[in-house]
Amino acid sequence: MFRTAAPPVVPRASRRRLRIPPSTPGRLVALAVLVVLALIPVFTLSILIAERSRETTASLKDRRIPAVLALDQAAAAVTEADRATATSLVSGAFSLTGPGQDYQDAVKRADRFLTMAADLHQGDPVARARLTNVSALMVEYTVMVGLAQTGGDDPLSLANVFYASDLRRTIVTSLYEQRRQDFADIHEARSTWWVGAYVAIPFGAAAFVVLLLLLFAHSYVRRRFRRRANPLLLLAAAALAGLIAVTVVHAQTTHDRLAEAAGRGVSEQSSLWQARTAVHEIVGTAALDVASGGVPRGNAVAAGLALPDLADPLPAPAEIESIRNGGDPSFGGLLATALADDRSRPLRDAGARVLTSLETLRRAGDQARVQAPRGGTLNGGEGVAMLTGKGANQMSGAADDTDAALADALLASRRASDDALTEAADDGGLGLGGPVVCSAVLVLALAGLLIRRIEYGRLR
Repeated sequence: MFRTAAPPVVPRASRRRLRIPPSTPGRLVALAVLVVLALIPVFTLSILIAERSRETTASLKDRRIPAVLALDQAAAAVTEADRATATSLVSGAFSLTGPGQDYQDAVKRADRFLTMAADLHQGDPVARARLTNVSALMVEYTVMVGLAQTGGDDPLSLANVFYASDLRRTIVTSLYEQRRQDFADIHEARSTWWVGAYVAIPFGAAAFVVLLLLLFAHSYVRRRFRRRANPLLLLAAAALAGLIAVTVVHAQTTHDRLAEAAGRGVSEQSSLWQARTAVHEIVGTAALDVASGGVPRGNAVAAGLALPDLADPLPAPAEIESIRNGGDPSFGGLLATALADDRSRPLRDAGARVLTSLETLRRAGDQARVQAPRGGTLNGGEGVAMLTGKGANQMSGAADDTDAALADALLASRRASDDALTEAADDGGLGLGGPVVCSAVLVLALAGLLIRRIEYGRLR
């Protein structure tokens, strides 16, 4: 019987050579592939962060914020027209000259701002429908003012002005309802994930993985090839670390600037526009009270903005000086909202002027009502001069001073808000720099690894 030959005995040293671990070239190629794969999300996120933050900022700056302020401006303009109508009526000039040029100019501004608001709400059918209804009410409002003028000194003239004033309040109410919706949209837009400070977390995590790979690759190459350093890999790691730092700072800056401009800034400007609306309404209401002899209005929309909506209670001179110097308001109302978190000197100076004028406005309004003829008047008389006069101590004069100070406050607020939006829109070069740095990291990393791969081949 034949025996099967026994397999040859392999020496122990040979058996160890048969279990050779993966080759150095294989490890170098594997590291290069891992770096490429890990850089893909970093490259993608760097582009998306810059692009989405730029789009969000542009949307807020060019459409959403102007839409809110156009609604406030329209409300202020139509209320100014109503004030002009009421003061002309009580002065006795209404039947001859109508509401006057101030009314015509204010109506034109209201129509312009309504058109602007409608254009800025092109993509919102609900808002478009509401603004279309407001435009129809504006037409009805001007028709009622025209009918009141043709009525001369007839009591029906006063009734038509009252009806027109109620229409105006309905218009303002509708505009403010739309503004509340727009504010919610602005808050949602500026709170989106792409413009939050936390957007840097996934980018930083992905980039940190690449950084660890680069440092591991550098450690491996230095140990395997007995070199002190691999300049290309170190340069790639330094460039990536710089990109991480810049991106994190950019995300935080964008978030802060948008919170300032599209949060506090737009609320501040809206409050100041509402304050201008309130000033016109206070004068218009006083004029209608004088014209009607203080007859209460029973319409459901009769309750409009009044002096307490501006500041409640009115601050004393010492507190006004404190406000001017940066103190926090201890009163409530629209002016407190506008001044609470903004200590810029131009805004505080304008706010102090407004608060000073309000006391004069209140005192002149009370005096005009006391001096007005019992039973009302459409032909001037005692008390009317105190209401319509442009002197510093008369109601219309104090209202004009208040409005001018509010306009200065708005200018200061808008300038600061525009600066913040401009800074938020600046991507700090990340739109181009992010992809460029990622590409440079890729080239440097591959060069640092593949050069060693070629060197290894030559050594063999």
